[in-house]
Amino acid sequence: MKQYIFLLKCPVGSKEIKIETDGMLDALTQAKEYLKKTTMETSYKVDIQYKGTVYSNQV
Repeated sequence: MKQYIFLLKCPVGSKEIKIETDGMLDALTQAKEYLKKTTMETSYKVDIQYKGTVYSNQV
């Protein structure tokens, strides 16, 4: 499993979210859902930026 890190930027501040999935497409889909939910709750324009990937060495 990998952790994909996204940065959400809004006028109030920024927030970093980590999504743990097997693939980038799954992470992007979950990030978009989170972005949609956050936009609905706050009514701010939120920008999303991919920050990086954390690889785990679990066997």
